Amino acid sequence: MLIRDYAEIFPEWVKLAKVACVIPVSSVPAERGFSLQNRIKTAQRSRLGEGRVTRRMHIASSRDTLDTFDFNSAAARFTAAKYRKK
Repeated sequence: MLIRDYAEIFPEWVKLAKVACVIPVSSVPAERGFSLQNRIKTAQRSRLGEGRVTRRMHIASSRDTLDTFDFNSAAARFTAAKYRKK
């Protein structure tokens, strides 16, 4: 109602109302991220840098299973990458 009826009178309030409509109601995604990070960065891996932890989190959260992973394609990409580095 605020956005529809009072947009011309209260333009700043309309902006705030739109922002409030997209704010997550729960913190579940953030909590899952913290849990995943804690599973990756253990006491034995305490010296992992931020970049490495982030990459491992991306890999862990992508949820590709061994059944759907294309090993031949990965091997070909790895071989091509190694060749370029020489």
